[in-house]
Amino acid sequence: MANEKGVRGSVLFAGYRSLGLYSNHVPHVVRYHKKHKEFYLVTAVGKSFLTYNVNKLGQVAVSNALPEEITCLAADRMLVFASYGNLLKAFARNKEIIHTYKGHESDIHLVLPFGDHVISVDTNNTVIVWDILSAEEYLQLNFDKGNFDISAVMHPSTYINKILLGSQQGSLQLWNIKSNKLLFSFPGWQAGVTVLQQAPAVDVVAIGLANGKIVVHNIKFDETLMTFQQDWGPITAISFRTDGHPIMAAGSPIGHIGLWDLEEKKLMSQMREAHSTAIAGLTFVHGEPLLITNAADNAIRVWIFDGPGGQGRLLRFRLGHSAPPTFVRYHGQDGKHILSAGQDGAIHSFSTIHDRYSKSLGHGSINKAKAKKVGLRCTYLRLPPVVCFASETARQNDWDGIIACHQRKSYCTTWNFVRSTMGAHKLKPPNLKTKGTYATAVDITSCGNFVVIGLSAGNVDVYNIQSGIHRGSYGEDTAHDGPIRGVAVDGLNQMTVTAGDDKLIKFWKFKSKQLMHTVDIEVTPTCILLCRER
Repeated sequence: MANEKGVRGSVLFAGYRSLGLYSNHVPHVVRYHKKHKEFYLVTAVGKSFLTYNVNKLGQVAVSNALPEEITCLAADRMLVFASYGNLLKAFARNKEIIHTYKGHESDIHLVLPFGDHVISVDTNNTVIVWDILSAEEYLQLNFDKGNFDISAVMHPSTYINKILLGSQQGSLQLWNIKSNKLLFSFPGWQAGVTVLQQAPAVDVVAIGLANGKIVVHNIKFDETLMTFQQDWGPITAISFRTDGHPIMAAGSPIGHIGLWDLEEKKLMSQMREAHSTAIAGLTFVHGEPLLITNAADNAIRVWIFDGPGGQGRLLRFRLGHSAPPTFVRYHGQDGKHILSAGQDGAIHSFSTIHDRYSKSLGHGSINKAKAKKVGLRCTYLRLPPVVCFASETARQNDWDGIIACHQRKSYCTTWNFVRSTMGAHKLKPPNLKTKGTYATAVDITSCGNFVVIGLSAGNVDVYNIQSGIHRGSYGEDTAHDGPIRGVAVDGLNQMTVTAGDDKLIKFWKFKSKQLMHTVDIEVTPTCILLCRER
């Protein structure tokens, strides 16, 4: 069966649903459903977008896939607009494409719903105003990229038929799209405009600049009311609280959020390390003390401001790998949990039942106590990514039930699924003679008491996972000549199977470590997997 590009796919297997994918670099959209009386959050994930209810962060819809990656998201009360390449699509019921807007010659990078119209801006500086229902072009504006390279667009509240455009040169222009007239030009503040956001007050707009400055400006009288300066780089997103507190939040490229008091005209507090990458989207829920953020680190977070000092605390979140997964296995026999290790160094558990049961087990750490004290960005204490692991549910309530080996590390770490954290032991082979030896394969017995670890030097060792004590080795000196490619223990702890780079598969008595049988194969194995039920 071939796809649209003619690439042949699997006849037996088709994609069913994605797990652990929540957000990317595209800013999210928050909508209010009048009939449901509920706020919904829309985030882009590759060629589709996901819809969540803000109340519980439960996924309520997945859109049909577009041919290419979504580059921009926008929404009004009825439709969700998603652009890819030079096309703009309108989705109804968070799923089905009902309109296609075709007319741009280059990629679309800004979209703004505007009453009965939707406005799209492409990288060639062409602005097209579309009639939403007929999908016909209503107006087209072309700007000289050298003088006015459009970087932001918004509709000032109560300004009928008017849009405000910001440029990378720093200047702003107010246009009437019905009469096709330029009403006013603002000279700017000697820095490119990155964000335009309507303030709760009429005529007042917050302008985020590339130099980290935020200007709160009255566009009716062309008067600057206040300015703020953030030292974390360009402003990536701005939002205002609308529940009676005069607070403005501003995002940064390094994951920090600044909270500014508009009455006192000063920085009220900081939310450091809200995300590990640039803040892509940042929205205060209308009339509620809730702030929604998303970023390219594959995380959605909802913060609540209900404590003294105006500091936000994390209320709900959805978090996945921020880099590609390296190893994936089911945890337990019921098929409800999938453990995944990624290039970001973290281990996650994803539920196949509901996202609320998914959780992160965190990153491996060289010094767990010190890393906890230093905080999230303590990357120098992190262990390399996990390359393989094994897990067992039998005694996971009593002690650690997961064993993991890290990239080019001689020791293996234990993890606790119930407590969602790295465990108590780092299992390192005793009397290691070969320098540069590292763990290559692991397995855990079905009783949850023992782990078997294979090394790049050919050693295979057994440990008690509860105490971390070494319980013996297979072979006189080494089990194989060359790196171990796989280890497995049967369901009754009677036999251990090892596979090595020497093209041999060996069968050992688990307890006495005596070699029972050897099988010579023609090719070098890369891994082994034992079905214990057979």
